[in-house]
Amino acid sequence: MLARLLYRFKQFWFAIAAGMDDEDRNFARQYLNLKEAALFFSLPGFEQKHAVVVARKMREEGKGVRGVEERKLIRLGLLHDVGKAAERLSIIDKSVLVIAHRFLPKLYDGLAKKGEADKSASFYRKFYVHKHHGAIGAELLSKIGESADIIAEVKSHDRPFSSHDLYMRLLDFADSTY
Repeated sequence: MLARLLYRFKQFWFAIAAGMDDEDRNFARQYLNLKEAALFFSLPGFEQKHAVVVARKMREEGKGVRGVEERKLIRLGLLHDVGKAAERLSIIDKSVLVIAHRFLPKLYDGLAKKGEADKSASFYRKFYVHKHHGAIGAELLSKIGESADIIAEVKSHDRPFSSHDLYMRLLDFADSTY
């Protein structure tokens, strides 16, 4: 448990200290079309940076892995959290949500359920979006004509990793180790 707390503290510190630079923005633009980039850049800066770090880590982990398309891998890393654009979360909001999810899961689930309606109070909506950002991201990507394989991967981001394919296993690893 102490290792998990230390990991979360590092994540929090990274979110505060790290920022997108021109190299990061150019990296994202290199792999995303205009509609995808618009979604990606609507995320808070710390979420954008997180996605760039995850995409780069996925590229490194996927090198030499048979059957893995590098471009798809990077695009999945960049787009896996676009559902979080549905409700603007601050670093503090995200920290509270992560802590509630970890230590008060029944409360977290109940508050997320209350946020299911689009017109829900922002407080509840934040819990819903945090919990279901994979499905929300898949819906947003579907509306802009994203490929079915990326949509399916983003949607399954909310599911337990045991059911995931190779791309999702690489995402799970990269997403949980930065």
